[in-house]
Amino acid sequence: MQKRPYSEIEPQLRTGDLILFSGQYEISKLVEKLEGSLWSHVAMVVRIPEIETPLLWESTALTNLPDALMHDHLTGPKLVDLKQRLETYGSDVVPYVPPRYAVRPLEVERTEEMISSLHELFTKLHGIPNPGQWKMILEVIEGRFFHIRSKLDNYTCSELIAESFIEMGLLDPKAVINGFMPSDFSSDGHLKLIKGQFGDEIEIDLTESLSRN
Repeated sequence: MQKRPYSEIEPQLRTGDLILFSGQYEISKLVEKLEGSLWSHVAMVVRIPEIETPLLWESTALTNLPDALMHDHLTGPKLVDLKQRLETYGSDVVPYVPPRYAVRPLEVERTEEMISSLHELFTKLHGIPNPGQWKMILEVIEGRFFHIRSKLDNYTCSELIAESFIEMGLLDPKAVINGFMPSDFSSDGHLKLIKGQFGDEIEIDLTESLSRN
């Protein structure tokens, strides 16, 4: 996996690109162990014309960053500043160990209809909470191994990204979204899109950015 500075990657980021996270949170370590994967969190890059910097569409229990549109600090689906999330993720864990991040570019024609459908989710899903640890594990098991759909009264990071791709017309609407895990969106996940494809993972080097803070 090649590694590039964030300053080089940021100008090339487009709506729909994926950001993969490793982590030092207990739930992060548990997810990575269950998956046998480096990645325990997945989110989507979003570009909005009126906001210069790229945003991150994610579902999380973290409340330290404000939602870029709603300006609140709720758990669950939210849009936050991408760079701030990368710079602060795991900073409340002692001792702090810098996470690893990677971007997977989405290679597809982005239509107005696709982007509009995604934007509708920003308000539709706002305020729906992130699930607790054991509820998340149970619902993933039900979806992944028994194809049982869970009630959409909470959203994991993987459910949010899967639903976003369904709304954008890129993923089969019959997919059981609570069966997805972060590793499914990595290069090892073999995720099949209806149209378009993902590029190879590129690890994000934040050294330059953090040294200026």
